[in-house]
Amino acid sequence: MNEKSGIVTLVGAGPGDPDLLTVGAARALNRAEVVLYDNLVCPEILEYAATAELVNVGKQPFGRQTAQETINGMLVREGSLGRNVVRLKGGDPFIFGRGTEEIEALHRAGIPFRVIPGVTSLNGVLGAAGVALTTRGRNRGFAVFSGAGVTDVSEFARWAGYPGPVVIYMGVHRAAEISAQFLAAGRAEDEPVCVIARGGTPREVVGETTLGRLAQLLADPAEWTPAIIAIGVEREHSFNARPLDRKLVVFNAGSLDSQAADELRALGARPVHGVGREPSHPFAREVTITEDAKTE
Repeated sequence: MNEKSGIVTLVGAGPGDPDLLTVGAARALNRAEVVLYDNLVCPEILEYAATAELVNVGKQPFGRQTAQETINGMLVREGSLGRNVVRLKGGDPFIFGRGTEEIEALHRAGIPFRVIPGVTSLNGVLGAAGVALTTRGRNRGFAVFSGAGVTDVSEFARWAGYPGPVVIYMGVHRAAEISAQFLAAGRAEDEPVCVIARGGTPREVVGETTLGRLAQLLADPAEWTPAIIAIGVEREHSFNARPLDRKLVVFNAGSLDSQAADELRALGARPVHGVGREPSHPFAREVTITEDAKTE
């Protein structure tokens, strides 16, 4: 081993909610000297790397992009300098995260590396929103694919042939094609569909529609990016029935880690801080204001 080489750790940050960060991920961030992070990483997660140099290498949908080759080169360079490097990736490094490309670059350069997996959108986002991909007596499995990079629309039809729920990453901008191909493959127009945008973040939005109306819901892709689309499943009734289901509760003061915040979550609400909060999505439900907050 090269004595001057550091260690590069690929860390899955989860889908956004800091509660879903693993203990191993928090420990790696705390020890890091430099962190290369994606745009999807929640700012609160970066606070675990309080003493590290933070470098944004994210890829914005329809916007600024950092080439994968550039990221690979940065990891090799920083590792070669003997630094403790964390490559912080949204979700899990090996599920649509290009983690394999990064460890191959490190391997070729002789840089020691390790991987700390992260919670994925499949369970971290869908599960938290009340979407069960498997349920005894109802569905025993599911299929997952990425809508990015599909050049032949017939590929959508092949996925539509799966006899159960189908989850689509990065498919918002292809919603019309996906819907048309799934319908052409024989799936019903009234089949339920859940779309969750910016899952696990304060700007999370849950859309419930049908396969026949999916393209209409996602007519403005910018409003729904990034998102995960789940065809053939719907939110559990017990989630929809909670009194504050999908409502925002704005705290202008106080901690979102408090017992009061957890009690609100148990009622279906999503607590957020009011100061600096981005505007609500046009499809978001009404905002509930706590007693310690000023009226917006």
